[in-house]
Amino acid sequence: MAPTAPTTLLSLPSEILALIPHHLANIEDFKEFSSTCSRLRAACSHAPPNLILQLAAASSRVFFRPDPYFLVAATAKQVGEWALLSDDNARRLRESFKDGIQGLFDLCVETAGLTMEDIRWLHASRFTIFNPLADLIDRCAGEQWYSVPDFWHGGRSDAETIDCEPQRATYQIAAYGGLFGPTLDANLAGRKGLDLQTRLDFVKYCIPDGYCSDYDCFHVEKTGPYRDRSDPTIPRMDQYSILHILRNSVWRREWGDARRAGGGPDFADDERRQRIWVCAVTMQGLEAFDMIQPGGADRWRGRLTELREKIERMDDAKMG
Repeated sequence: MAPTAPTTLLSLPSEILALIPHHLANIEDFKEFSSTCSRLRAACSHAPPNLILQLAAASSRVFFRPDPYFLVAATAKQVGEWALLSDDNARRLRESFKDGIQGLFDLCVETAGLTMEDIRWLHASRFTIFNPLADLIDRCAGEQWYSVPDFWHGGRSDAETIDCEPQRATYQIAAYGGLFGPTLDANLAGRKGLDLQTRLDFVKYCIPDGYCSDYDCFHVEKTGPYRDRSDPTIPRMDQYSILHILRNSVWRREWGDARRAGGGPDFADDERRQRIWVCAVTMQGLEAFDMIQPGGADRWRGRLTELREKIERMDDAKMG
């Protein structure tokens, strides 16, 4: 009898090889495994996006910092669209906020997905889009903003005490836009979106702020980041920092230039439409930060033109 050929990894059926990625530890293992040879690369090509996101989540503290804000921002639009599919989904999204950014991250990992092409785009865009945006925020409310000579004595027209971490603020703003951009699209089409209380809960619990507390009808539960108010790791001024950024003249100028160059003129004689137009442009998710980079307005011209036309035609009564 002829000797039996030894069983090797590559001698296994393709159906078995395709199961191996489900047992890898993280995205680095997946990348190394898929790079071994063409046969294993083909096996990995069938990995579902949700599995790739789970593997990326396992490497979040190493490759996707700030953790978990980066991956939340990267998948927020998918989750925002998922939440609009049913009232139960919308309820689950709102409940996830109560556990802070980690609760939202867990829901993202459960319901969203990324492809390896997405992973490569995120890696490349960190240097061409996201870091430049964080630098802009630093000039609006970070160390660069503070470093102006005579800061408190005329150096800055908007001088005040701000405790801002630009990288974290970048992805907090992106996550809000990704989650609630689909709601804006639904509203512009006359359909129901996520309600105001859901949006407020995201701000309260996923952009934690040591000064956020009960006020009149505004209630903050002792949950998520507020379980222990004495916890020194709670960001002290994240909500206020973002409010300052959104009001900053440098920020408004950068987005205003892109908005007008890519989508058309402002609604000079219609204050309500103008407010929606300003907000809509910044609520397009993480990838939208590209529009304020060189040439970005041209790359986003189609989407910006579409947005402006929808705002111009919107039914005021249906928008509430």
